[in-house]
Amino acid sequence: MCGRYTLTKPIKTIESHFKPARISLKYFPSFNIAPSQISAVVTQKFEVMGMKWGLVPSWAQNNEIGNKLINARSETLNEKPSFRDSLENQRCLVPADGFIEWKGKKPYYIRFKDHRLFAFAGLWSTWDSGEKPLHSYTIITTEADKTLYSLHSRMPVILHPENYEKWFFNDSNSLTSLFTAPKKQELEYFEISTAINFPKNNEFNLLQPSRQKSFTF
Repeated sequence: MCGRYTLTKPIKTIESHFKPARISLKYFPSFNIAPSQISAVVTQKFEVMGMKWGLVPSWAQNNEIGNKLINARSETLNEKPSFRDSLENQRCLVPADGFIEWKGKKPYYIRFKDHRLFAFAGLWSTWDSGEKPLHSYTIITTEADKTLYSLHSRMPVILHPENYEKWFFNDSNSLTSLFTAPKKQELEYFEISTAINFPKNNEFNLLQPSRQKSFTF
């Protein structure tokens, strides 16, 4: 499960990491990206676009289905009509530098120990109702690694940069090896304020560890 994440790095860091051919959005760092919000997505053409979180398949009768499709289980991508076409033709990278998971009512912030920028494996689609086309995406999930399993049994698929092109261009039947948690225990997590529960909150101090007065992000 991935219900919130962050992308706080400067646009120059994103450009350096993904080397996009074009950036087609007005970028603002976010400390609390929630479903239905617009965030940066990297397409197979290495274009950075703004898309709505919550995939709306091209065949959907309305866009409300996106509220239910913020995540896609890696084990059943080929079985689900909502994801099958996108898996074949519209894979994406979702830039992030951390994500949030809840244990009971307590939220925890999860990131790499070196605070690096990374990418979730994602799928995207375009829904056209005859007005302005809606571009939307979903984040693929897998079984959690040993570090995170005590929080939740699922986690987003995190792709290593050396696998970005494989994710974009290889045959869909050859991608299962990418749907695994990081082999090394490179992730860390800590409890944060329940203020993260409210999507309108989007400040640096949301990610400060509970009961800690100073914080380096």
